[in-house]
Amino acid sequence: MIPNLQRIQIKLAADAPPGLKLDPFLEIFSRWRKETHPAEWVDLADYAHLPRGPGIVLIGQRCNVSFDLADPGPGILYAARKGLTGSHTERLGAAFQWCLEFSKRLLAEPEFPKEVRVRTDRLEIRFNDRLETPNTASTDAELRPAVEQVLNALFGAGEYQLTPITDPNDCYGLTVRAKKAESLDVLIARP
Repeated sequence: MIPNLQRIQIKLAADAPPGLKLDPFLEIFSRWRKETHPAEWVDLADYAHLPRGPGIVLIGQRCNVSFDLADPGPGILYAARKGLTGSHTERLGAAFQWCLEFSKRLLAEPEFPKEVRVRTDRLEIRFNDRLETPNTASTDAELRPAVEQVLNALFGAGEYQLTPITDPNDCYGLTVRAKKAESLDVLIARP
């Protein structure tokens, strides 16, 4: 039983050219950091020098947002840290809502690189707490129904494929491939 599910990461894949400069994300997140926000922004980290690293990370008390370059590839990464409430489905749904809203806002920024294309049909969900959510069959049995319920609401039942992350040394997670890419506005409007 997972009593306090909090550390949920959702990464929307992005098509980006090799050698993409991350300075625009540093500029955007520097501006966001100065805003009052429920995420309670506290810091900004620049890992652009790492070729397959975390990129530019806006760090908050409740969540982190980044343009991430780590495997399986570049994308917008939302990482919930604390403050989620309700059932597993409600917590996962809230994390998705925040991820989609941050992604929409980021894409609307004038500095957002025009050569980057966010892919709403390719994403990754990770539960980044190996003690609370180890990569085991029992964790999968408990969390997969919540994941499927949220994805059914977003994409439709049978309209996506889930692939588990099978490395037992990695955190529990799933890759998602939807049959159809929807706009962020459409996904945000779905329950």
